[in-house]
Amino acid sequence: MKTREAFSFFAEKILAGAEGVFWSECDTKGNESWVMGLGKPVSANFEKGPFPFFSLTSFLGDEKYAVHFKEWYSSGNRQSVGTRHALSLPGKIILPKNLASCSNETESSFCRKIEQVKKYSHDGELWVLNLAHALSGELPDERALLSLFSKFLELEKPHAGGVWWTVEQIMCSLSPEIFLRQKRKVISTFPIKGTGTKAYLEKSEKEKAELSMVTDLLRNDLGQIAKKVWVERERVLEDYGSFYQAHAEIFAELSELILTWEDFKKLLPCGSISGAPKKRVVEKIRELESFERKFYTGTMGVKMSPDTFVANILIRTLFAEKNRWVFPVGAGLTCDSVSRAEWEETLQKAEILTQCI
Repeated sequence: MKTREAFSFFAEKILAGAEGVFWSECDTKGNESWVMGLGKPVSANFEKGPFPFFSLTSFLGDEKYAVHFKEWYSSGNRQSVGTRHALSLPGKIILPKNLASCSNETESSFCRKIEQVKKYSHDGELWVLNLAHALSGELPDERALLSLFSKFLELEKPHAGGVWWTVEQIMCSLSPEIFLRQKRKVISTFPIKGTGTKAYLEKSEKEKAELSMVTDLLRNDLGQIAKKVWVERERVLEDYGSFYQAHAEIFAELSELILTWEDFKKLLPCGSISGAPKKRVVEKIRELESFERKFYTGTMGVKMSPDTFVANILIRTLFAEKNRWVFPVGAGLTCDSVSRAEWEETLQKAEILTQCI
């Protein structure tokens, strides 16, 4: 069954009052997979389950949910949800014509912060830092997030995300980035650094250096919990339709089959959306950003068994917060960053919203 049809089933259940989580993946070749849980969630243990369960962690890993549902469906089993048709979903995200106008920063205020980051870099305090600002607006009807994700699936863009719909948290993730995948003893991570045209990414020394630094950081992070770490591919350019992105592919082998919560937490916050050196960068992020990240740049994922797990990074994610929608966007900064170009890159990332309404 196509992901769009499966999501229609999920949305019907949510509209009828159920809680649930829908996880969806699509690669650049169009290969799709999905899994959903519906009903009343019960807490799960990261190592012991019950399996399968969905996980949600905050930026710093200081908040987390792990939830199991009795009603489960996936593209990998024979359990059918029947033939579905496109739903007419209620609600709509209202966006201004100028996305910058709904940010908690102005271009000038954000660029001043970028210049401060560049100074930190020139002074040797850090090498790369991901700085974000938050777009937001009124959200009279939370069900608009269901409509947004349904429209997103119609675009058939590569992604690893979905919808989390529980009493504690409602959000819709259009993330293009997988943070961690586990298949038995092998884990892997795929940091994205660099967004733009293919020609730009092929020439930009700044983007190449940024990905190289983050790759080193994540290789060291994985080395804390694995007995062997290797970089499969240092830099891969992938076509996302209206833009290209660059990522690395890093693998590691665990000593045991079970990835524990304590080991997973050692990898947080994710290196590609914090920076290096990580501890110093996190201090500067909290000092410079004028909003709380909470679950933004945390992770959402699904653990199908004790040794099968995938989690994304919660970027390109829209959160429902007290009758408002919040959609943070950020950019990786180095001493070679051009302030206005970085500001424009963050807004380019937010344009996915305009394609989904």
